[in-house]
Amino acid sequence: MREVSATLIILVILTIPLFVQNPFVISIAVTAVIYSTLSVSWFFLDERAGWVSLSHSIPFGFAAYSLVIHPLLLLPAFLLCLTIFILVSFLGREKFVFSTFILTILIWYLSHYLTLNGGGGEEGFSFHSLPAMEAYVLSVFILILSLATVIVVSKSGTGLKIAAVRDDEIAARSVGIRSFRMRVLAFMLSISIAFLAGICYILYFGHVSPEVFSVEITLLPFIASLIAGRNWASPVVGSYAVVIVSRALGGVLPTAHLLLYAAVLILSPRLRRWWNAESY
Repeated sequence: MREVSATLIILVILTIPLFVQNPFVISIAVTAVIYSTLSVSWFFLDERAGWVSLSHSIPFGFAAYSLVIHPLLLLPAFLLCLTIFILVSFLGREKFVFSTFILTILIWYLSHYLTLNGGGGEEGFSFHSLPAMEAYVLSVFILILSLATVIVVSKSGTGLKIAAVRDDEIAARSVGIRSFRMRVLAFMLSISIAFLAGICYILYFGHVSPEVFSVEITLLPFIASLIAGRNWASPVVGSYAVVIVSRALGGVLPTAHLLLYAAVLILSPRLRRWWNAESY
């Protein structure tokens, strides 16, 4: 029943631009759908695999930068992101959270040098962009494909093994589950979806700068999941909430989204208890 409700909520949200032909509404919708895809990738890794990442802006940004500089860099960039996640995961689940956040800050800092020395100038790299509606259709397709993939995988035998490793890695290994292999598969799927979100980002905005690695984008999937709960509609609903607040109040209060982030982070322990209680 909850899955049906989540599906209906997502369908209603995604069809709004088809009936409201307003450039501002479409702009908000495209941005929200792109960030929803990024949030889906984060939500899968957190909810199904049990790895709380604060570095999903890395594959997101690497995909955008790679496509701008040269499309052939997409595969090496993907493998680099996968290697980074795997190496950091050896520190353990608890240290993984803080280590990925520190790593994100480091890459955000270094990306300024890449932009300046790579020919992007102070404003970043430009790329040919798609018309708004074409970008929206593409982004919606990627979002639906990503949601369908993670739901199918979660219910498959592989998904159950990933969840078993999440719950008790030692017990999972004792029954023959290859925990490291499940970890790598979870990282691969999550990073792949984040990569697709990054590609949609550059195809719509036509510009990429070090801000794709910023703390705001890094925290967005986490904030989105806290706002909207613990079901598969949460990444979409939460991302829409963040984008709408940012765009609607941006002219009056440019830091509105930061205030929202702060409020959600302060209330996060209570929100987590609330949503966890609702899931039972």
